Amino acid sequence: MRDFFLEIALDKRKGLFALFLRPPLYLLSLIYGLLVKGTCWVYKRGILPGYRPQAKVISVGNITLGGTGKTPLVEFLAEALLRKGKRVVVLSRGYSLDEPRMLENKIEGLRVFTGRDRIKTAKEAQDALDPEVMILDDGFQHWRLKRDLDIVLLNSRNYFGNRRLIPRGILREPPSSLARAEVIVISKADSVKDISLIKNELGQINPRALIVECAYKPECVSDAQGKVYAWSIIENKNICLLSGIADPDYFKKTASDLGARIVSDQRFPDHHQYHKGDIEKIVRACRKKNVDTIVTTEKDLTRLPLSEFASDIKILILKINLVITHNEESLFNRVFGLLAG
Repeated sequence: MRDFFLEIALDKRKGLFALFLRPPLYLLSLIYGLLVKGTCWVYKRGILPGYRPQAKVISVGNITLGGTGKTPLVEFLAEALLRKGKRVVVLSRGYSLDEPRMLENKIEGLRVFTGRDRIKTAKEAQDALDPEVMILDDGFQHWRLKRDLDIVLLNSRNYFGNRRLIPRGILREPPSSLARAEVIVISKADSVKDISLIKNELGQINPRALIVECAYKPECVSDAQGKVYAWSIIENKNICLLSGIADPDYFKKTASDLGARIVSDQRFPDHHQYHKGDIEKIVRACRKKNVDTIVTTEKDLTRLPLSEFASDIKILILKINLVITHNEESLFNRVFGLLAG
């Protein structure tokens, strides 16, 4: 159901039913827009109070529905701060536990506090660890918790969608809201031919913002136990690709660029909780294509019941890292400048 409405929001769904739904969805998006403006207005004028923790707060957010790559950027910033010896925690709303688990498993010494009430989790983190920095995951629309730096990601492949607010489009806020951001990160910048078109538009919306570009590069292929293999294990090999993420096309492109021959592409909704029936379907697809290797993501690994897979099927994880391709030093200057003195 979610994918159906997302396709309508992206104007990908055709047919009479989709055509019939668009006018009421547009009306709902107008109502939603009024609510967004009202929320912004009451917090800007101090009618509703905010909370400022003792720690510095860095918000990493977006203005669209999913797929911008917030979690890899949270990971990138947390690792950079930890390397500098800073006490860092991540505040996550806990929509799904796959990303918090992945972060804690990957980054030694990092604690992720989850909960819908960000003020409550911020206070818990402050009392438990006395952090110097809190990274607020998906925090751009969270007005109650005051922050010191707002970083917003845009997916270069679909940065404003059809430029309509949800549910008629994918925008959580209008593009003009980017005027609040100190840093705008264009993710998957290697996926578009002319990045200057996006940067020019962003410069008109917010000329003072630092514009950063990033891409996602493959780090390694490993099994579920962490054993790392040479790229040759998937190069020129027939594989089944398995993902439950927001942008499976980008994952598929990454695997293809490494030389994998994708003969089966099993896609599930973002944050999908796999069950026995899903695994049976995936295994049947492998048998049909005579494939004995499944390649999936780190996020999916935390949700897969590995014991349900047939013993002759190898599960491999394609690990991907965020790489800043433009303005990395300027980004670090902004982040570490918060802690100067």
